[in-house]
Amino acid sequence: MNSKIMFKSIFVGMLLIILIGLIFIIFDKAGTGAHIYSPLVLNDYKIIDETADCDNNKYLIYSDEKNNYYLNCSNSNIFILWDDGARDSLEFDLKISKVTIESLIEHGLKVVKDEK
Repeated sequence: MNSKIMFKSIFVGMLLIILIGLIFIIFDKAGTGAHIYSPLVLNDYKIIDETADCDNNKYLIYSDEKNNYYLNCSNSNIFILWDDGARDSLEFDLKISKVTIESLIEHGLKVVKDEK
């Protein structure tokens, strides 16, 4: 087989693999309405607090082996705005482990931490 034909075959094969991968990502993204993220890809975010009036009642948002973490308002309305434009609820992102409580605190979330 001619080396030029072999090179073209390999090149076309690589392009097809890339194209199929991109199509899969686009359809996956469109089908779920969610954005794709990976723990290996560092996405930055901002915490958006849209709480109107705080009722000053503690609200449990996270618990680990040692501590419970509370917000100061049970009627808190807090979202995470990701750098790719996605907007998720704080509790949802914690629930699916997209963010950690430590990261949220580092980003400025005010929590009450009570030892168990």
